[in-house]
Amino acid sequence: MLVACALSAPVMAEVYQYVDANGKTVFSDQPPPGAKAKPLNVRAYAPASAPAKAVKGSPLSDIDKKNAEISAENAKVKEQNKKVAQENCKRARDNLTSLQQNGRIRMPGSTALATDSQRTALLQQAQQDVQSWCNQ
Repeated sequence: MLVACALSAPVMAEVYQYVDANGKTVFSDQPPPGAKAKPLNVRAYAPASAPAKAVKGSPLSDIDKKNAEISAENAKVKEQNKKVAQENCKRARDNLTSLQQNGRIRMPGSTALATDSQRTALLQQAQQDVQSWCNQ
């Protein structure tokens, strides 16, 4: 019984604390040469032989449930984002096709016809929109 207690007791480990040349606090198992290091007493416990299992009603199982809910919600959001991206891609392609097929077009929000330079700018923007939404 005494041997079992001795084996399960924490092990003392030597750890040194010092400030490096950059002014950062460093912890190490060996003192640095030529620097002031403060020895610290640290107890290291042996790792558990098996990970803890969730018990029904325990905080761990509640966390697992919450994580599962969050994962399911994230999957729904990802699917919705995919649908929106597909719709935006279709709209961008339709807009580009419309601009390419019509010789003269009206400026958005106006009754005035677009000049050649404005039409070129609208075509370039429509091509960028197709690339942005369809090449994801």
